[in-house]
This record gives sequence, C-alpha cells and structure tokens, in this order.
Amino acid sequence: MRPLKLVVTGFGPYAERTVIDFEKLGTHGLYLISGDTGAGKTTIFDAVTYALFGKASGDNRDDAKLFRCTHAAPETPTKVELTFTYDGKEYCICRNPAYDRPAKRGGGMTEEKASVTFYYPDGNGKVSETSRSVSKEGEVSKAVEEVMGGLDRDQFSQIAMIAQGDFMKILLEETKDRRETFRKIFKTGNFEKLQKKLSEEASKFGKACENQLRTACTYVGNIQCAEDSAHAADVAAQKVLAGECKTSDWNEVCNLLQVLVTEDESVVGKLHDELDGLKVQISKQDQELGKASEAVKNRESLKKAQDQLPLKEAELKEKSEAKIAQEQKQPERDKLQEQITTINNSLPQYDGLEQSRVDLKNKTTALQNGKSKLEAGTATFEKKSAELQGLKKELESLSNAGENKARLEGEIKELNNRQTDIQNVGKQQKKYNDEVLKLEAAQKEYLDAERDYSTLHEEYERKNRAFLNEQAGILADALNDGCECPVCGSTHHPHKACKSEEAPTQAELETLKNQVSVAEKSRNDKNGIAVQQKGICVSLKETLQEELDKLFGECAIEDAKARGNEEFQKNRDALAALNEELKAEIQKANRKLELENKETGIPAQEKSLEDLRTANEELNRSNIAVAKEIEALDKSIKEKLKDLAFESKDAASAEIKKLQATLDASNKALKDATSAYNTCEGDVKTLKGQIDALGKSLEGVPEYDLETLKVANATLKATQTQKTDVWNLASGRVKRNKDTLFSIQAIAAQLGTDSKKLQWLNNLADTANGGLSGREKLMLETYVQTSYFDRIIRHANKRFHLLSNGQYELVRRMEASNNRAQTGLDLNVIDHASGKQREVKTLSGGESFLASLSLALGLADEVQSSAGGVQLDTMFVDEGFGSLDEEALKSAINVLQNLAGDHRLVGIISHVNELEKKIDKIVRVKKDERKISRVTIEV
Repeated sequence: MRPLKLVVTGFGPYAERTVIDFEKLGTHGLYLISGDTGAGKTTIFDAVTYALFGKASGDNRDDAKLFRCTHAAPETPTKVELTFTYDGKEYCICRNPAYDRPAKRGGGMTEEKASVTFYYPDGNGKVSETSRSVSKEGEVSKAVEEVMGGLDRDQFSQIAMIAQGDFMKILLEETKDRRETFRKIFKTGNFEKLQKKLSEEASKFGKACENQLRTACTYVGNIQCAEDSAHAADVAAQKVLAGECKTSDWNEVCNLLQVLVTEDESVVGKLHDELDGLKVQISKQDQELGKASEAVKNRESLKKAQDQLPLKEAELKEKSEAKIAQEQKQPERDKLQEQITTINNSLPQYDGLEQSRVDLKNKTTALQNGKSKLEAGTATFEKKSAELQGLKKELESLSNAGENKARLEGEIKELNNRQTDIQNVGKQQKKYNDEVLKLEAAQKEYLDAERDYSTLHEEYERKNRAFLNEQAGILADALNDGCECPVCGSTHHPHKACKSEEAPTQAELETLKNQVSVAEKSRNDKNGIAVQQKGICVSLKETLQEELDKLFGECAIEDAKARGNEEFQKNRDALAALNEELKAEIQKANRKLELENKETGIPAQEKSLEDLRTANEELNRSNIAVAKEIEALDKSIKEKLKDLAFESKDAASAEIKKLQATLDASNKALKDATSAYNTCEGDVKTLKGQIDALGKSLEGVPEYDLETLKVANATLKATQTQKTDVWNLASGRVKRNKDTLFSIQAIAAQLGTDSKKLQWLNNLADTANGGLSGREKLMLETYVQTSYFDRIIRHANKRFHLLSNGQYELVRRMEASNNRAQTGLDLNVIDHASGKQREVKTLSGGESFLASLSLALGLADEVQSSAGGVQLDTMFVDEGFGSLDEEALKSAINVLQNLAGDHRLVGIISHVNELEKKIDKIVRVKKDERKISRVTIEV
C-alpha cells in the first residue's frame, strides 16, 4: 500500500483545502516531515488512518468529533480524500466525520452526518468517473479489509507508523501491559476468552457443588425425631453441623435416619392395634347412647303434648264462638249487596247528564274565545286605523324634504378644499423653517472654518518668516569679513542675521502648510454648502409667499401660521355644523322615500280595515247565539238532577266502591273465622294422636342415666383422639424421614462425583490463567504470544546489532523474580561487552531509543508477516531522534534507509534540525499568522 495523494479540508489544523502529493517524493527512500510542535505533522498520518478506518492513529486521538478545525470557516467542510495504490491498482476513499455547518434554509446550524465513499479501480487499474463505488459504512470497511489483506486499524498503525510516544512503551512494557498490546495486534483475544471461560466454568461448577452441599444440609435440618427418642441428641448434633455446612460423613447421617424410621414404624404398628380395639368399643357405646337419647326424647314429647291438649281444646271453643258470630251477620251483607245493585242500575242515567255538562263547558269556552277574538279584532282595527291616519299626516309634513341636500354638500366640499389648502401651506412653511435652520447651521460651520483657517494661515506666515530668517542666520554664521556674501557679494557684513531659537524645522513647516491647505479646503467646502442652502431657502420663501398671497390675500410669512390656525379652526366648526344639518336633511329625505313607498299600499290597508270591521260584526252575532245555547243547556241539567241520588256518575261510583269495601271486609271476617276454627280443630286431633302413639312406644322401656352414658362415651373418644394424634406424628416422621433419606442419598452420591470434576476444572483453569501455586505465572494467552514475541525479538536484533555496533542483544526474560507476578513477555538485554544480562530499563536514553526503534521495526515486520505478507510500501516514524548523538543518529538513518530499500518510502516526523542536513526530501508544515497550517514539499 502506497499513498499517492492526500487532500485534507477543515481537518485538524488544516483549515483550508490542503493537497499533499506523495508522488513528488518518489517511490522509495527517506523523507522528512518537519515543522513546529502542533503544526500538524502527525495529523498527516492521522488523516491517512482516518480515511482508511474512520479512526485516528493513536488511542488518544480517536474522537472523530475533535477532527473539525476550530479555525475553519463555518461553510468549509471537514473531509479527507486519500488516493493510494495496492498491488499495482489505484483506489480512492473520501470520508468526513459528523460536524456542525450553517443550515441551507433559515438561520442557525445543523449537523452534517458522517459519510464515506470508496472507489475501486476501473478497467485500466485507475480511479476514474467510471469507477465502481460503495458508500455504506459496512461495505466500505469490508472493501478496505479486502484490499488491505485483512489489516485492521491497530495492525496498520503498528506496521505503517511508529507513533509518537510509543518508543519507550514498546521497550519498557511489562508482561501485563505488553499482553494487552499484543492482543490487539495479533488477535489473541480468543485465548483470553478461553481462560475466562475456564475460570467461569470452574467458578460456576464450584457454586453448583456448594449449592448441592447447602441443599443436602437443608435436608439434614428437616430430620424429625420424637422428643423422648434415645437418638434426639444425635439428631441435634447433625443439625448443628448442617447449619454451618460442615457435614462430611453422609453415611453416618443416612444410618441415623434409618434408625429413626425403624423406631417410628414400630410405634405406628402398636398404635394401629390399640386404635382398632377402641373403635369397636366406641361403636357399641354409640348404639346404647342412641337408644337412651331416643327414650328420653319421647318421654319429653309425650309430656309436652299432654300439657298442650287442654289449652288447644279451650282455644277451639273460642274459635267456634267467633265463627258463629260471623255467620249471624249474613242479613247485613245481603242488604249491602242490594244497595250496590240499585246504584249500579242507575249509572246509565248519569251518561246523558255528563254529556250535557261537557256540551255546556265547550259552549262556555267557545263564548269566551269569541269574546277574546272580538276584543282583539276591535283593538287591531283601532290600531291600524290610527297608523293609517298618522302615515298620511307625516307624508304631508315631509313634502319639502331633501331640497337643501345639494346646497349643503356643495358648501361642505368648498370648506374641505379650503382646509386642504391651509394644511398644504402649513407644510410648506414648516419645510421653509427647517431649511432656514439648516442655513444657519451651515453659516455657523463656515464661520468656524474661516476662523480656523485664518488662525492656521497666520501661524504659518509667522513661522515661515521665522524659518526664512533662520536660513539667513545659518548663512551669516559662515560669513567672515573679507569673504563675499553668496547672496549680495559684499565683503563687509556689519549687520549679520541672527538665528532664532523658536524657528521651526522644514518638516514642521511642511506639516503646518498641509494643515493650512486642509483648513482652506474645509472653509471653501463649508462656504459652498452655505451658499447652496441659501439658494434653497430663497426659492422656498418665494414659493411660500405666492401661496400665502393666493390663499389669504396679503399675508406676511411670519403671520401665516397664526392666521392659518385661526381660519382652520373656524372652518372646522362650520364643517361640523353643516355635516349635522346635512345628516338631518338626509334622514328626512330617506324617511320621505320610505313613506312614499308605503303610500301605494294605503288603498289596500283601507280595504283591510273594512274587512276587519265586517268580521268583528259577524263574530259579535255568533257570540250572542252561543250565549242563548248555554242558557238552554244549564236549564236541562238542573231538570235531570231532580231524578238522581248523586250529583254525578263519579259520586255514584264512589258510593258503590265504599259499600263494596264494607261487604268484602265482612265476607273476609267470616272466611278467616271459619279457617281459624278448622286449623285449631286439626291441631287437637294431632295432639291426641301423638299422645296415643308415644304412650304405646314407651311401654316396657326402662329409665336411662343419659349423663353417665355420655361421660363414658366422651372418655373413650378422647383416648382415641390422643392415640390418633400420636399415630399421625409418628407416621408423618416416617414419611418425611424416608423422603429426606432418599434425597440425601442421591445428593451424597452426586457430590462424590462432582467434587472430583471440580478439582479437575480448578486445576485446568489455574493452569490456563497462570495461577498454579508454586509455579511460574504464565497464562495460556501469554504462552501463545511468546512465540510472536520471540520472532519480534529476532527481527529487532538484526537492526539493534547494527545500531549498537554489536554490543547489545535483546532477549525474552525466561524466569520471573518471584512466583507471584505474571511473566512471559518481559524483556532483558545482553551486554556482550560485559557478558551479562540485565533489564532493558538500565539502558541509557540514546541506547533505549535505538533499542525501542529496533523493537518497533521488528514488531512491524512480524505484524506484516503474520498478516499474510501484506504489501505496505510506506512507513512513518514519529519523533525520538533528539536523544541521539551524531554517530547514533547516523546509524539510525542507515537502518531506516536499509528498511526503505528500493520499494518502500519511509517518512520521519521530526523537528530535529540535523535531519534536514541528512535527508533531501522534506514535507514542511508551517502555521501562518491565522494559526492555519500549510504544507510545502521540497525535493
């Protein structure tokens, strides 16, 4: 993989679009990336890594949100474009992180979503408009992985970049830290997962065994024992051990349970026989007690019946007398029935009476309605007649309405026009006054400018004279008697000019002269403005005077405002009065028009009044006829009432209902008396039958002592209950102890098997995790990584041997200082000068750099090899050269040149000045005054 061109925009310190053309650097050799700290040297590799993998090269620069340049313009995008070749084919990838940009619609900011596009080569192996592309994050990641031979970001960073700050980290890391680094690079995480899985399985199985033990101990706590058992103390002791989960001899527990079960089974058998005998005794006694209870009950019933019979016979006599009394009231009931029949027969006669009353009511209502209609009709006739007369009179009074409307409208229009003219003149006068104020201000500014100019001009003239005099004084200093004056030629100089101490310099005089010119120009400008403003005022005054004379006759400008205000107010009052008069005139005209429209309907209204009068007369005649019919009906009703006993049919029906209720009550009393007599007679017969039957059943039956029998029966049953409770307890213990015995036997058998498996799992987990007691702490993952580390050290020593002139050799530490620390990836150095081996931490600063550089290059070799021979034709080395002396620096450069060979381009990121003398290809990064980084390539 070789980068051809990198374009960064708004990325890191690169605020503007910056193009880095790597093709200018050739295809192999060394080049220097030079610049001040913070200029953006490492950002170049960050941009390459971000373009390929969406992340920066270092873990501390991995937040994509921080890629946005803080100095970039809001509208400038943040993006990276990388064009590179791999295996002779050209590829391109364009990527941008999420960042805020100005919204295209409305104001404010909006987020630009992260995006990426990967372009494949066309048929000619180049990227062109016909190239196929993918834009989904997952598809791009897959494409990069395929093109880069499966390399991820971590591996690429180790192969292509020896990052700033990682030199000493690579060299001085201990096993624990180096294991984390190798895990990312060589993908040994599955071995770590296996270690954790084994530990988890051992822990999980151990907990399962503990749970089984706790369960078995819980079963021990369930063992039951009779309080008087000889084994109660043994049971209590086992429960104490189980409560602390210290039970170990499960055979002893099972034997104890078997003894308890046998003991309780013996008790259960004995109690079973005793309970069977008690059951037979209780059954016989229950039968005897039943006979005794029945005999006692029958004697009590006989006595009760014998006591009740005389009372019932006396009650029967009373019921008989009550029945006879009700039967003797039959004549009264017959009379009531006769009255009811008579009234029922007269009911049809009331129907005619009721109809006459209904007719009378209807006629009376009709008469009242007729009178109301007549009154309403009369009122309507009078109202409409009055309205018609009022309409005629109002029409006559409005005969001249509307004649003054046109005159009033003309006067109002004329006054409104006059008011408009007055307002316009007022506006012209205000404008004139405003311009006069401007003129006064312009004149004042001119006078001030004239005064300033005069002051400066006078000062200039005075200082100019002083300056000229000073020049003469300078010439006079050079004059001697007998020497010719260069001005007049005289050889005598009785009155030589003297120099003034206050004379200005020529520069001061030039400055003052310029000030005079500026003041003169300002004066002239102000004068022009004042003259122009005066012309405006004169023109406005003439126009205003013409308008005033036209409006008011002769009127001075200074009197115009007061005169205009006075007339304007007078006209406004007149307009108000005219508008009120016009409004009244319009209302009269509208009313006249309304009445004239109604006037056409007067004949129809007069005919309607005549029809209404005729209808009222007809209604009056009808009311008189109805009154006569009412009088006749009233007379007829009075005649019918003379032959009837009641006022109405309702009154007759009410009387029938009353008589029927009395008759029904009498009949019910007879029925109730008869029913009560019959019931009491049956009770007497029943009592006599009971006395006879009970007497016969008690013949030959002895007297029983019922209480004595009950006490004996209760005693037997109490004994039965007590023995049954004991039997239930013993039977329950047998069942529960048998269940407990079965459960403990099953768990004990499983615990024996599982404890062996747990020991095996713990040993396996401890071995994989380097936790065996008394052994070297070497984890499985570390063991796998040692093979990679050994190859890395071999690669590194090829270069370190050259860089140290054969003095040093890196070796993996084979033994730990103690059996407690994790080992396997620690590093020592052999000093061939002394023949001793020591820790790499004892190397000097320069030696440490050379060792770490060798180790980093060895790591890159191994990563590239383990990745399947990935072709990487570029490498970056970031900083660290400042600690080297001249000889070591030269050796490091030679190693890197050998590394570059004929096919690899190696970039050294550094600000060491000595490197610029040794490397002729330079990528220079500088920040301008706006803190924006720019790149130039020097070849």
